[in-house]
Amino acid sequence: MSPDPASIVIYLTQLTITVIWLRTARHAGHLKILPSARELKTGLRKAWPRLSILIPALNEGRTIRTALETILRIDYPEVEIICVNDRSTDDTGNVIDELAARDARVKAIHITDLPAGWLGKTHALDTALARASGDFILFTDADVHFEPDALKRVVALMEHRRLDHLTLMPHIEPAGFLFDSALIQAGWVLFFFMDPTTMGSDDCRAPMGVGAFNMVRGDLARRLAPFKRLRMEVIDDVGLAIVAHEGGGKGAIYASGSAVSLEYYADYGAMVRGLEKNAFALSQFSVVTASRDNLFVILAPLVAFAWPFFRGDLTMVSAGFTYVAACFLQYRSLGTHSVNPWMIPTFPLGMILCGYAGFRSMIQTLRRGGINWRGTFYPLDELRRMQVTKLPVARRTRTK
Repeated sequence: MSPDPASIVIYLTQLTITVIWLRTARHAGHLKILPSARELKTGLRKAWPRLSILIPALNEGRTIRTALETILRIDYPEVEIICVNDRSTDDTGNVIDELAARDARVKAIHITDLPAGWLGKTHALDTALARASGDFILFTDADVHFEPDALKRVVALMEHRRLDHLTLMPHIEPAGFLFDSALIQAGWVLFFFMDPTTMGSDDCRAPMGVGAFNMVRGDLARRLAPFKRLRMEVIDDVGLAIVAHEGGGKGAIYASGSAVSLEYYADYGAMVRGLEKNAFALSQFSVVTASRDNLFVILAPLVAFAWPFFRGDLTMVSAGFTYVAACFLQYRSLGTHSVNPWMIPTFPLGMILCGYAGFRSMIQTLRRGGINWRGTFYPLDELRRMQVTKLPVARRTRTK
């Protein structure tokens, strides 16, 4: 007896999920954790290169003080901390000035106006980069926390591997059942496109950057002036990785373990609102691409797992095998990277939650004709015209 059309659809969806999970697991399984100080023998160095830490902040009064306190406690001898108060209307500027008065390593920059043709964050980073004097430059955010030896470990690793760009995937604090479920799947999606083993090679199809931690050699950053090219780039962290790669820089990505951490969003609702500005950008602001991808992410778990349950036939058996295999692959690949393993079995729900956030971002952006980001409106036509990032990124010829 041949299967009916509905069964064929279910089997094909389950097969597609399995194939996608196999590819993603292969990529995710290559992600390494930042080596410890003991492994890197950081205590043997007699001199450390100068490090500049650049932190843009707009209305970050709730988080910036505690984040900067962890940076001030880092065990790194030659460091400057450039904090940019980007048109804040809360007490962010006062906190920065207070810490600058207390610690000479902190340098405060206050921006009151945003030039035309720039996003606020990229303009703030470009302004800070012009002041940076470091041999290495860290681009980070105002809510990121660091362990005291984290930056020594990163610089030692970059020197050892002769890297020009290193990004760390931070540990993200749990924020509720729905948030944690969606977060794992959002990270999982990145590994479908990005293979850590190809980072820094000519075969790299998707250079990857993370806003919480992008470190670049100072001479490369100053030569490329990346944010002048990325001035209207919503996904500026990935854009920085692309510019560094195209400029001949050798890159790598690691999991930070507990060395770098942040509270990403307070809950799933805040995550959905936060992703409103950039989820559509991941689809290159394409309605066709966003609709296709988000429909699949929402419908695939319903077709593969829910529909067989209501049918009560042999498709339930294949659904069970697919589900167990998917959980196993995700656990083997992500189980050592600060992921709560108890949340992995919720992946069908996490897929639907991610798809909803993506659809909402597209609808809101189209309805408004652009994005509202931190009090400023940016037209969609201009964002499309000046976008640099693409997932997956086409193969590129590196310039010298």
